Amino acid sequence: MTLLPPDNTAPNTPDYLATLLHLGQLLNSSLELKQVLETAIEQVIDFVGAERGFILLVDVETGRVWGEALRQIKKNALEDTLSGRDETNKAEISRTLVESVLDTRQSVLTHNAMEDPRFASRQSVQLANLRSVMCVPLMAQSHLLGVLYLDNRVKSGMFTDRHLSMLTAFANQASVAIENARLYDNLLRSLEERLKLQDDLHRQETQRLALEEAGRLKSDFIGFVAHELRNPLTTIRGYVQTIMNDSESTLTEEEKAEFYEAIEADSDRLLEMINELLDVSRLEAGRPLSLSLKTFDICALVQKQLRRHRFYTFATKEHQVSHDLSGLSSIELEADEEKINQIVANLLSNAYKYSPLGGSIHVSITLEGEHGLQLSVKDSGVGMSQDQIARLFHQYERIDRDDIANIPGTGLGLYLVKNLVELHGGWIDCVSESGQGAHFTVHLPLKQIDRHPS
Repeated sequence: MTLLPPDNTAPNTPDYLATLLHLGQLLNSSLELKQVLETAIEQVIDFVGAERGFILLVDVETGRVWGEALRQIKKNALEDTLSGRDETNKAEISRTLVESVLDTRQSVLTHNAMEDPRFASRQSVQLANLRSVMCVPLMAQSHLLGVLYLDNRVKSGMFTDRHLSMLTAFANQASVAIENARLYDNLLRSLEERLKLQDDLHRQETQRLALEEAGRLKSDFIGFVAHELRNPLTTIRGYVQTIMNDSESTLTEEEKAEFYEAIEADSDRLLEMINELLDVSRLEAGRPLSLSLKTFDICALVQKQLRRHRFYTFATKEHQVSHDLSGLSSIELEADEEKINQIVANLLSNAYKYSPLGGSIHVSITLEGEHGLQLSVKDSGVGMSQDQIARLFHQYERIDRDDIANIPGTGLGLYLVKNLVELHGGWIDCVSESGQGAHFTVHLPLKQIDRHPS
């Protein structure tokens, strides 16, 4: 709708009512306070032909006053003038006139402020050449929300009583819109605060649960480590005492050799667990693991692990273990022998543990071209779902299922295996289905590039 600029006479009734209706629709078209105020001042200045204008808002609770939606007046200058900080009156308005509306809550209309007895004596009026001025309060349920100010410093008599009546009616509409916008703004802030509070409570609850879970994992971890360390020590002590107490030499040489092999296997198991704990501790602390490279026969290493696992806690007579070492007598690998030993030991231990009812375990090593090898450990145990495989190599991640709930573990073995494999420039993958066993494959380069300090 196009608003025609007024002349010095009162606006005709149809234009007046149509304009009020149009302004009311504009005011109610948004609940954003800034948009409401900008719309209000722009439309009113255009309708009455004012030179300048602003809306002054008042905080009902604190009484603070500030300017919004200003036209041809700088916000800082206005606020400095009204607060008394700027005695030069850069805003070029009458502080007395505005304060009188704020104090009395009555509208002011002056055809020429420089000749109006109420304001003519004020230096600010004379210096600013204030002539036509209208200022009306913005009221909502007896509460002062602010004032609406318009002026024209060029012409006298620009505003009439009819303009004042129209501006007062508009101010009533604007007050309702401002109050609605403020309520909406308060509602949004309240909602944001509630959401923030809920988010904080959720975060605190999450942290609490995480701490509880961390405490539980730590307790489980300590219990598991103590159990795992105690088992080999108990076995070693039992074998040693048996040999020491054999004063009458009832043990055959073959039996003693088997005892010694069992002692060596459990000693190696203890050493591997200690090394594993030290390596995980370094990874958690953010310290990189290093490699101590040497060339060794990986086939011999795997065969030793297979022999050692005959004495493993979870090994049973029902387990059927086989291997295929590529038909070669040896495969030379340049790597950290201790860490490769940890990789093989962890994969074999898992194969036994997660085949609690026995079943087949097959280990193979094959060459991948001239520069790599593939170590495979396959079992016919409980298997895993695809979702469980996706989380398999995460720290402290364990499969949560009733059929293996009694199988102890820390959730660190495969996490460490993945890190050790990648430390050698290789990778590991797993293929499995629930109830169909698991097939782990480790890919390693035969020769190391200088990617890690020795």
